[in-house]
Amino acid sequence: MPGTEPSKRLRLLSLDGGGVRGLSSLQIIKQLMETIDPDNPPKPCEVFDMIGGTSTGGLVAIMLGRLRMDVDECIDAYTDLSDKIFRKQKHRISLNGTIQGRFDSEELERAIKEVIQEQGFDVNELLKDDANARCKVFVCAVRKEITQPVHFRSYRYPRGGGTLFADTRIWEACRATSAATSFFDPITIGKHKNEFVDGALGNNNPVRSVFTEAATFWDVEGRLPDHLDCLVSVGTGMPSTRPVGDRFWEIAKTLVKIATESESTATRFAEENSLLEDNDRYYRFNVMQGLQGVELENAAAKPTIVAATEAYLEGRQVFKRMKACGEKLDARRSAFSQETQTFQPSSRTDGMSNRPSLPAPGASSVPWQREVCQFDRVE
Repeated sequence: MPGTEPSKRLRLLSLDGGGVRGLSSLQIIKQLMETIDPDNPPKPCEVFDMIGGTSTGGLVAIMLGRLRMDVDECIDAYTDLSDKIFRKQKHRISLNGTIQGRFDSEELERAIKEVIQEQGFDVNELLKDDANARCKVFVCAVRKEITQPVHFRSYRYPRGGGTLFADTRIWEACRATSAATSFFDPITIGKHKNEFVDGALGNNNPVRSVFTEAATFWDVEGRLPDHLDCLVSVGTGMPSTRPVGDRFWEIAKTLVKIATESESTATRFAEENSLLEDNDRYYRFNVMQGLQGVELENAAAKPTIVAATEAYLEGRQVFKRMKACGEKLDARRSAFSQETQTFQPSSRTDGMSNRPSLPAPGASSVPWQREVCQFDRVE
């Protein structure tokens, strides 16, 4: 539903990938929601207009945004899912020398479907959401045949879509964004039998994708800072290196990339958009110490993850930034929450219709209905 500018400032959330260390990002989001309202913490889907994530960050994005879970529900589901999917390893080498996923992809699929059903959805519920849903969600993956980045979306995208836009199920999007080839097998989706893997290599920190996705969807390309209230980027801690290549000789050259991409992306984004940070419109939270030795699949490391994250959140500078971010996102203190939230037609003349309006920040989500979402390549 293309072609209109927002009449309120936008709140965006970007979630890094990181295996079991996604628990760290959830602890950070929990603290942020409690900073907004200690007595009645809001759901992230009531605060943010768009949530985007990669790999396990994509799983969290769908749970928080598309399934409308509160943070405590998401933490419980995420830890339970981690325990189930990382408990049994498979033989890794096939006859042709290809490295297969180390863990059971069918178990991952079952665990995801359980979460969906526990939230009251049909197991084959489509990712597409009500066109008027306040919180838009997308997750990053890669079309394996041509290593082409793609976004699975819960909403119509103004640039059109691919052949799968009306058929992608929630669980399929979850599997695609979490299908790191060293851990899980690729997933085949759609009538053309395309294979998808996670988008971690090159996009483990999807902050740029969130930024450009929002600018395109709300038709403010080149002008998003003028319409941005707050962009929050949440990491999963400084990682250890893990292989993602399909074959042995590919592993070495990918180790450093996946280990350093998240923070290097964060650094470049902050440098290129320094005015956002200077004007309290961009916040990056990521545990820098204590998680380096936690491997992506080490589900037993949950106590370490929680302890390191709590220590990080207690730091003086982090506390100050968390407080400032919470105040920025608090609808009770926002002048925008008092405005009528509608979209005005833009000056586009391509015949495109107006996009749906968004509720005020902090408002409850509309009832769930079946509408069309989008799945198409990233341009």
